[in-house]
Amino acid sequence: MSTYKEIPIDIAYRLVNHGPVVMVSTKSPEGVYDIAPVAWNCPVRKSPSKILIGLGKTHKTYENIKSTGKFIICIPNLSSAEFVRYCGSVSGADENKFKKFPVNTEKGEKADALIPEGFTGYIECALDGEFQVGSVAMIIGEALKAGASKDGFTDRVSPEKESGRTIHHLGGGVFGILSPEVNEK
Repeated sequence: MSTYKEIPIDIAYRLVNHGPVVMVSTKSPEGVYDIAPVAWNCPVRKSPSKILIGLGKTHKTYENIKSTGKFIICIPNLSSAEFVRYCGSVSGADENKFKKFPVNTEKGEKADALIPEGFTGYIECALDGEFQVGSVAMIIGEALKAGASKDGFTDRVSPEKESGRTIHHLGGGVFGILSPEVNEK
């Protein structure tokens, strides 16, 4: 049974609109699942939702996306900070991160990649476009399906709930969270 509820695709961009670190989950042509933290991300279109991520062209995640045309953007929260730190410290070309740091996962329905349990949400994407900026590839993914934690997301990320406290990379191994205080009209 899934720990996520399905959310409308036309608001999927709100899962990343507030600037969290995301984890990009992929599968290699050889069948090895990988996941990597990506701090450079932002929505570029509301409907259908399109998300931009910046990746080094030498990274395994970039190679996997180019090979398969699919990936999943996973939005971690504070409870997953150690997993994010670990995944940022090793290369998917050298380590099978899911075997070295076991976490419960479920498979995506539209993208053959793994979604870690306990995250704030995820967006399954198809490669929609790419442009190069030096050694960085700016990848645009079109949302195919999205899901979110039952408490961590309503029609927006909910930092007032523990499962909605997404993490923001502050440099090195330091992460911050959104304040649990929310100022609503």
